Amino acid sequence: KLPAEALAAHGAAVAATLEHTDGKVRKAAVETLGKLPAEALAAHGAAVAATLEHTDGKVRKAAVQTLGKLPAEALAAHGAAVAARLEDANEYVRMAAVQTLGKLPAEALAAHGAAVAAKLEDAVAGGRMAALQTLNKLPAEALAAHGAAVVAKLEHPDEDVRKAAVAVLGKLPAE
Repeated sequence: KLPAEALAAHGAAVAATLEHTDGKVRKAAVETLGKLPAEALAAHGAAVAATLEHTDGKVRKAAVQTLGKLPAEALAAHGAAVAARLEDANEYVRMAAVQTLGKLPAEALAAHGAAVAAKLEDAVAGGRMAALQTLNKLPAEALAAHGAAVVAKLEHPDEDVRKAAVAVLGKLPAE
């Protein structure tokens, strides 16, 4: 196991395997790039983002998670591509996309606020929780636009979802 700094010297070779025909190799390449120091990873952000369209959900999830390790400014450049994964058929990819969007700078996250708020209706409770946690990172002004959707989660059957909704609502300014 190479230290991250030593691994960075081989980043280009690892990135070259992102186009390998074997999905397992692609997934391993994405995960290995995710071990690079953030600044070194940034050089391969576009190549990692290209794997977001892979047919294997495990590769797409790994790509979303690896993009989440980019410096915030570099991640912002891929925000739209990550946001597109909010509609992925794979629930784990959707949750990873919501969590990765939560790492964006506040102004960049606000641009995807409506798409994240739509995940409050995700088919799985984990997706709804991830959406609430990410919405909680929005500035209060941007969060206010989604207040009604968050209020609706106060009646959710899952206690953790209700608690998370209360925490998000606590961030809103008094009217």
